[in-house]
Amino acid sequence: MLTKLTSKSFLVGLAITIFVIGLNYIRVDNVQKLLQRVEGILYDTRLLATLSGKKRQFDEQVIIIDIDEKSMREQGRHPWSRSKVSELVTKLMDAGVVVVAFDIFFAEPERNPVEVVLAKNKHLPVQSRKQIQRLADSVDFDKEFADTLSNSEVVLGFLFDDSAQTAGQLPKSVIDWKNSTEQLSEIGTFQHVLGNIATLQSAATGAGFINSVPESDGFIRKASLVLNYQGQLYPSLALEAARVYTLADSIQAQSKVSGNRSWLQGLSFGSHFIPTNEKGQIFIPYKGRERSFPYISATDVLNERADPALLNGAVAFIGTSAVGLADLRTTSVGVQYPGVEVHANVFEGLIHPEILPVELDVTLAIVFSLLLLTGFLLAILMVNQGPGRILLISLVSFLLHVSINWYCWWVLKISLPLFQILLLIALLTAYYGSVGFMSANVNRKKIKSMFDQYVPPAYIEKLIHSAKGVELKTERREMSVLFADIRDFTTLSEQFTPEELSEFLKEYLTEATSIIFDNKGTIDKYVGDMVMAIWNAPLEDENHAVNAVISALNLISLTHQLSKRFVEKDWPKIKLGIGISTGEMVVGDMGSTYRKAYTVLGDAVNLGSRIESLTKYYGVDILISSKTYHEIVKHGVICIKIDRIKVKGKLNVVEIYQPLGFATELSDDVKADVLLHEKAIEAYLAGDWQAAHEQLLLLKQSANLPITFYSILLERIANLVENDDAKDWDGVYTHESK
Repeated sequence: MLTKLTSKSFLVGLAITIFVIGLNYIRVDNVQKLLQRVEGILYDTRLLATLSGKKRQFDEQVIIIDIDEKSMREQGRHPWSRSKVSELVTKLMDAGVVVVAFDIFFAEPERNPVEVVLAKNKHLPVQSRKQIQRLADSVDFDKEFADTLSNSEVVLGFLFDDSAQTAGQLPKSVIDWKNSTEQLSEIGTFQHVLGNIATLQSAATGAGFINSVPESDGFIRKASLVLNYQGQLYPSLALEAARVYTLADSIQAQSKVSGNRSWLQGLSFGSHFIPTNEKGQIFIPYKGRERSFPYISATDVLNERADPALLNGAVAFIGTSAVGLADLRTTSVGVQYPGVEVHANVFEGLIHPEILPVELDVTLAIVFSLLLLTGFLLAILMVNQGPGRILLISLVSFLLHVSINWYCWWVLKISLPLFQILLLIALLTAYYGSVGFMSANVNRKKIKSMFDQYVPPAYIEKLIHSAKGVELKTERREMSVLFADIRDFTTLSEQFTPEELSEFLKEYLTEATSIIFDNKGTIDKYVGDMVMAIWNAPLEDENHAVNAVISALNLISLTHQLSKRFVEKDWPKIKLGIGISTGEMVVGDMGSTYRKAYTVLGDAVNLGSRIESLTKYYGVDILISSKTYHEIVKHGVICIKIDRIKVKGKLNVVEIYQPLGFATELSDDVKADVLLHEKAIEAYLAGDWQAAHEQLLLLKQSANLPITFYSILLERIANLVENDDAKDWDGVYTHESK
């Protein structure tokens, strides 16, 4: 570890990490714009990918009253007379709409038609002019609209714009903000506003600004809920509509103060608390693409063609989607997105804060920590690795960070930046990958020297090729597995000094491994004295069952040879128990990102271990499964059936066999006893106790085949007859221990 931490490659990795972290503090516009642009693209991708196919639904109905092309064809060009707007509000209220919010402001009074007539006809007699003047109040459409506003729940829009001269009037601020003029704040500040004329504003329930907050790439991803105007905070249109809808009297701004600086933490109204960033902004919780909310043409409302069910109990945002009126925005979910629908999305998020993505005030600290930790870990993990391993580490790191980022977004509703972390992973991968590629030949030699003693040479070659990109993928395959265990090893080991035990195991395992290698096997693992070997992976072997059994027979012969040598050293003799199973297994590189092993899993593997443990019970050296038996008899291997059993923890019946050797290697006496054995087992399984008893006695006297095993069967028969269990006999014996 210390060598890694002081290596040149590790230090370069740290330098790359520091460089990526430093991008946050490089105050160069082009650099920051590039970072924001790419981060914005990732944000948009994540948002679009996680938009539900089924749009969210709440009890509150939010609708858009659209002054569209159809409305302008039927009702005339925009802007409409205040009389028509008043009629629109009246019909909405009559239909049951509870709050109306205008994405429009009325900065100038509408000229009275009487004044127009008098101005055009100055030659009229005084008496006529007075008579016409009396009609002025009846066509004062501003007053008509104001009267409608005073009897309705309506929020008017206004626009902060420092490039224009202040016009219109703002209402008294409804936001309680305890901030002194000496304290600096990150909230946007304006000096000029385009408000509504006093007649309308004083009659309306409230007002909210309609400003949008595009990022440096022009996309609208966030919405400002508050802006500062002459030392007072004013709400956005959506925030004010939410306040009116919830019947809240005011909005409280909660800030954190340190010295002469103030950081906004969030806004509360009624029972709702909305966390914001220090600028008073939130991420817009887009419901979907354009027209995710119900759109109703304004002319359909005026002509009473709108669906009453959509209007009753709804909150209506009045705006326009007409291209000619230029209220279309570039957003994460569309580049021709109506601005009025942005307000609708924000309103729904304010009423249901649980759907709002949160931007934590410690986001920069989190990103700094993640970059530092990721850079440090990747530098440690990638140092001295081959290109394939580096790519794997990079992929795991990439997936891990993307998964964490998307989990925070999807489940926790927390938005975290992602681009810099992905950039760091890419740069470290490129650097360490190039270093690893240049040292590939050296690494391949290290692999060969490292694994020569554990796997066959052909497997070494495959490992070398895997360093070039070929992976030993996990797959299902028909295989054979062998378990070989020294009998009573615990007792035996107590007779050795630690040095002698190490030498003893080394001599045994070296010889055993050589036998397995010679028969195309692969050492899966050593566990103390236990050897686990597999066939037909990673290299294909059509005769895997036969090669496994040959290895087992040779291992038994090996124990006889080793025992003679061990006696000469005053060491105890050894005896093996071997279990072999054949079947479908899952094989491949398995484990954690820190350590993997090429190994096998599956029921067939477990069966091999179980039947190995039964060799001592039956007094035999080798036991194989029925699947193994059926594979090897085709190759001339003579076996005898030992039992039909259920192993502990399994419901399936298993037949187990003992391989004796190839037919050409067995004596005639043994072959004769094999035939007698088959008859005895058939009689035993069929419940013909007398015949089985007689034949088993003959076999026991012959001593060519396992004596202990025949004693076990004779004892079972005696118990079955004595306990009168014969009528329920199915030939299956259940083992209660592993």
